[in-house]
Amino acid sequence: MARATYAFALLTVLAACAPVSGDAEVEVSRLPSPDGMVDAVLTEGNPGATASFVYRVHVVPRGEAPSQAAYAAQLYGATRSPSAYGVDLHWREPDVLDIRYLQARSIDVPARVIDVSGRKVSIVLQDGVENTDARAGGMAPRD
Repeated sequence: MARATYAFALLTVLAACAPVSGDAEVEVSRLPSPDGMVDAVLTEGNPGATASFVYRVHVVPRGEAPSQAAYAAQLYGATRSPSAYGVDLHWREPDVLDIRYLQARSIDVPARVIDVSGRKVSIVLQDGVENTDARAGGMAPRD
């Protein structure tokens, strides 16, 4: 039993650190800052049937596409409710971005303050926030 638990934990960590292929990552939300200078962009990656969704938050100059290499936060297995995956973005101020979610299996935030074209943006994680209006399943549009 201990070996199975160890193997599961190791696979979970490896899956969280694995890159998401470009074909599997889609933009699911874009929210302009209150002053309209930058966008918070959320992408969802689906690494496959045996792994959970990977959510990446990017902060980019207004209208620009996010780079897969640079992200402000990455959340593996994040949920917004017991039946909905994902995270919600909210600008507290033009320079403070809240990332709200109920829970996540793992989180990577390279820096709490990022530079976007000379502008400093603070990244704030808020766990335990339930979105009762969130649609069940992943955030990507369904056919």
